[in-house]
Amino acid sequence: MGTSLAPLRHPVFRRLWGANVVSNLGFWMQQVAAGWLMTELTGSPALVALLATAAALPVFLLALPAGALADVVDRRRLIIATQTWQIAVSGTMAVLALTDVMTPGLLLAGTALYGLGSTLGMPPQSAIVPELVPREDLPQAIALNAVAFTVAQALGPAIGGVLVATAGAGWAFAANAVSFLAVVAVVVAWRRETPESHLPPEHVWGAVRAGARYVRHAPPLQLVLARQLLHVFCFAAFPALLAVAVRDDLGAGASGYGLAFGAFGVGGVLGALLVVPRLRARAVPIDAIVAGATVLFAAGALGTVALAPSLPVALPGLVLGGAGSMIVLSSLQAAAQQVLPAWVRGRGLAVSQLVFQAGLAGGAVVWGQLATAQGTPTALVAAAVLVCVLLSGALAAGLRLGSVEGLDLDPAPWPGAHQGASIAPDDGPVLVTIEYRVAEDRAHEFLTEMRRVARLRRRDGAIHWSVASDLDDAMCHVETFVVSSWAEHERQGERRVRADLEQLERVWSLHEGPDRPVVRHLLGHHGRLHLPRAHLARRGALRERARPSAHD
Repeated sequence: MGTSLAPLRHPVFRRLWGANVVSNLGFWMQQVAAGWLMTELTGSPALVALLATAAALPVFLLALPAGALADVVDRRRLIIATQTWQIAVSGTMAVLALTDVMTPGLLLAGTALYGLGSTLGMPPQSAIVPELVPREDLPQAIALNAVAFTVAQALGPAIGGVLVATAGAGWAFAANAVSFLAVVAVVVAWRRETPESHLPPEHVWGAVRAGARYVRHAPPLQLVLARQLLHVFCFAAFPALLAVAVRDDLGAGASGYGLAFGAFGVGGVLGALLVVPRLRARAVPIDAIVAGATVLFAAGALGTVALAPSLPVALPGLVLGGAGSMIVLSSLQAAAQQVLPAWVRGRGLAVSQLVFQAGLAGGAVVWGQLATAQGTPTALVAAAVLVCVLLSGALAAGLRLGSVEGLDLDPAPWPGAHQGASIAPDDGPVLVTIEYRVAEDRAHEFLTEMRRVARLRRRDGAIHWSVASDLDDAMCHVETFVVSSWAEHERQGERRVRADLEQLERVWSLHEGPDRPVVRHLLGHHGRLHLPRAHLARRGALRERARPSAHD
């Protein structure tokens, strides 16, 4: 247990974790209150169902911009702002409900506005976790955050239901508004060390494009997202069909449904606190952990609910299934954190959030349709078989999470990357050429390695990349890439991480000759006919910066 609670030794993480437990309790209380209040305001099932749509819509529309904000602005201030926004929205909903002014339209609008604050606040809250605990404690810190959510999911609806029944939905909204004060108090007291940069901050939409470009050219992140999407798609069968299965196949009512979800949550807590730290302590490979936990979830949750004759018989399986689900999801979330460098972490986690929601929504539709056509047990068994085949079979061999573990994402900026700062940040575009000399019998090897370099350049900011061979000199090969501005080229230097150096060193080792590869920087003039006087005066400095050491 000591290992499982190791992240709580760090004061800021401990205080924020406790505050998040309180905040998550308030969230689930509000969920219950909103659903119940809508049933009192209208008899339309469509409007009741629209609450889920209103809550999820901001995620689909704003996930990537939210991640960009988390990387561009101070994460501490963004958390405070989004928590304050949710306090205001929940407080307004409380006043409207307590004064009997609330309408279905206002409730839907309030739910969407609340979801807006949640969407903008989740990326910075997730992105700061590596700042609060050392790298070795990160997987367990993520698991503990999942525990906080699971505990709140188990207790919050029950507390909310009692509060709604005794005092009304308005007081549940008010309690949720107060719950955010705990997070605000912790974050206000936190003195975050912000990284210094001589560069101007990225524009939000430029940061969005940079984030999309990173995802497109970052195979380790793509691998994690693919595993996450396929697992969540199959996982979605459980929350989508559990209520129907409990009622129609296990012969239980609403209390039985709550008991089933509670057993699943208990399993999740036990898995995070007791199983994950022991597996990590024994250095069990992550692919083995995920494969075993996937089978446990499929058999314990999906298979048990589909085949058990009664709810009491299903409960032990649900506990095991909950443990398996928590282990898989926390492992995938930890993997996502570990393949993202600090400069793009908010954007990467926002994409992960979007993938999760897309998998959940798409899976719910598919499994719901299959259950309608073939029956709920058939749909659950199909999801169990599919998740086992995909995640414990084919994907375990083809998309190995272990292949992206241990990446060194510490910054490795170009030496001298801060030189030339007197050039206007918006000047450009910048054309960079690097001339290599490679023996003819190693040209194929060189071009193969350069394909991997292309991903690094594009991932970190290049809008165009190519490599060309000199027809008159068989040993001469020229790499060329274009960056939109001088500031963006400087950011390339700040974005490079130590893991990139291994790939670059393989390329440099193929270069032959007395000198290092020749690097040149060419500045575009947007149609100007003459080089500005200030640039002429700095030409000597640019030539000095163009030396290969700028890319060592």
